Amino acid sequence: MSRWTTQELCRSLEAAFGEGNVEEVPTADEAIRIVLPDCGDLEIMIALTDRQVFVSTPLVEAEEVRERAAFNEACLRMNPLNALSNLGLTTINDRDTYIVFGELAPDSSAEQIELEVRTLADNAIDAIEVLKPYLVNA
Repeated sequence: MSRWTTQELCRSLEAAFGEGNVEEVPTADEAIRIVLPDCGDLEIMIALTDRQVFVSTPLVEAEEVRERAAFNEACLRMNPLNALSNLGLTTINDRDTYIVFGELAPDSSAEQIELEVRTLADNAIDAIEVLKPYLVNA
């Protein structure tokens, strides 16, 4: 079971990332959005469940990828090098979207969740730099 309620985690993350940069997402149950101004306003989403704390950020919409097979291979080869993060493909607003994500145990401390958010942001920025040659508008 999660040690956090959305409200508790939100308050804790506000201390780390600034009050105006952390908010509950009103349309999603148990979700938090963090905006990181020092990372170009990168948005990180956190979803809480009884089984995990899921942290993610969109990387690029699939339609922005020039050659998907080559891009997918590049993602697979990069995945083992991304400390604490994974690359995946999901649907956001009816569009295939590549994401960077990580999971933590539901009883993770605030410090562990903060580290995951910061590491995920760094990995997303690194990933998009490496993958730029595969993008239509790079």
